Amino acid sequence: MPDSSDIDNALVAKLLADATLMLLTPDGVFLDEAGASMVTGGNATRFVIVSLVEEHDEAVFGRRAIEDALYLVEARLLSTTAGATANGKAAGARIDALLEDQPLTVAGYTWMTTHREARSTPRVEVDDADPTIRWYRRGGHYRVQHSL
Repeated sequence: MPDSSDIDNALVAKLLADATLMLLTPDGVFLDEAGASMVTGGNATRFVIVSLVEEHDEAVFGRRAIEDALYLVEARLLSTTAGATANGKAAGARIDALLEDQPLTVAGYTWMTTHREARSTPRVEVDDADPTIRWYRRGGHYRVQHSL
């Protein structure tokens, strides 16, 4: 049986492989939370977060046949970085171009669909650790379905 986390990893790898998105978010693409920036050597300030929101397995004849996952995929840029608002908008558009109706190849699975179900509201978020820091967030909820 294939490992479901391979779908998560393939989604992250697809985003990381795009040179245009990496120019806008050079600190990388992360599952759930950002790590240290490879670019600045410190904390990440321009990155993409991929989070599994919900997942449903569809069984057929007593075995799992379809994995149906909803991900939140968002670019996040620190407000003090140059061009944060414009780059956040461009990064959100690039994420959509990379994922909307585009195949996601995962060993052991057959791709069915990748599409945006809803955009996440473009917003500015106050940092949890420091209320003087703001983050620009842009992206959407993407449905990814694979059959086994």
